[in-house]
Amino acid sequence: MILAAIVAIAIPLVFLFIVRWLDLYASGSFKVLLICLGSGVAAFFLALAINTFVGAIIGFSLLVVVAAPIIEEILKSLVLIYLVRRPSFTYFVDGAIYGFAAGTAFAVLENLLYLGRASAGEALFLILGRALSTSLMHGSASALVGIALGRLRYGRGPTRILSLVLGWAAAMLLHIFFNNALTALPGSLSVMAAVLLGLGGVGIVAAFIFWGLRQERRWLKEILGLGVGVSAQESAVVQQMAELEVLLAPVGQRFGEEKRKQVEAFLKLQAQLGIKRKAQEMTREEKPRRELADQVAALRTEMDGLRRQVGVYCMSYVRSILPPETEPIWLRLGATLAGKETTTGPSLWIAIGEKIDKEKGQKSEVRSQEAEASRREGDGQGGF
Repeated sequence: MILAAIVAIAIPLVFLFIVRWLDLYASGSFKVLLICLGSGVAAFFLALAINTFVGAIIGFSLLVVVAAPIIEEILKSLVLIYLVRRPSFTYFVDGAIYGFAAGTAFAVLENLLYLGRASAGEALFLILGRALSTSLMHGSASALVGIALGRLRYGRGPTRILSLVLGWAAAMLLHIFFNNALTALPGSLSVMAAVLLGLGGVGIVAAFIFWGLRQERRWLKEILGLGVGVSAQESAVVQQMAELEVLLAPVGQRFGEEKRKQVEAFLKLQAQLGIKRKAQEMTREEKPRRELADQVAALRTEMDGLRRQVGVYCMSYVRSILPPETEPIWLRLGATLAGKETTTGPSLWIAIGEKIDKEKGQKSEVRSQEAEASRREGDGQGGF
């Protein structure tokens, strides 16, 4: 029973960690994530009371296949309705993560409820199946509502309302279809279908997150002056933060791991700054715009502090192995974190080295031409 309880809690939280890890810009607030977890707990107890009341009226069967999914998805999404107007909700990627957190907390308590009703012999099998199916379904369904609310906040025209309706409908239909599959299919087949639906829901959420990251990358290009294309020879387009560590490996080798982490944090702040500025531009209400402006100012202050921690010597070294900040390389690397194409680390440094050598050669040639012109001018004045 103890092992089953650990599984009931740990597996949903591991999937939440994976979903949050997909947000390479880390624009979402950890504090808000905890609030969503707490909201999921509250939604569970509310749903338990309401489902008990409704089930006594319409019957258990109808409750499970129709009413409970609708009630639970509404309750789980209440925190998202509140957060969507807050500056911490910068895009639908945040909505997906916050929604998944609320659904995960709901699912963990539901797992523990079923565990309390199970016998010792069947507890582990029951909870393992629920952790890989029902828990993921709850998280994915709430994440779909969060995605829809994010589209509602920043969308334009009638598609804003349509996206919200479709998001809520998708969450409820996923939940309804899941419950019906469990009740209609026999034994092991229902378990397989439930696991596939749970994992499929996570896959859909992950696909939306990757789409959102590509959208955010375009935001960075627009807001931070990255309109020109970045060739494969000049930058590594990265999907995971682990690959950014490859790009910054020379910094760690020369200055130590702490300095490398500081430079990495600096890049992430640059990316978050661009996202917040774009969100500020797209927000219509005055109060959220002011709050986002305050966050932008705070990010700038934090970036200045990190720049000082990195130090002049280390920053100079970084600029010597990368293109100058005026291009700006910090923003470029921040923007490439969510790209689709991949390039190996060494080719980046080779391309950059060739570019620097070329620029040095051009500058040397200009200086030679200026010296020659100066010499000729001097000779001409002396002859006269």
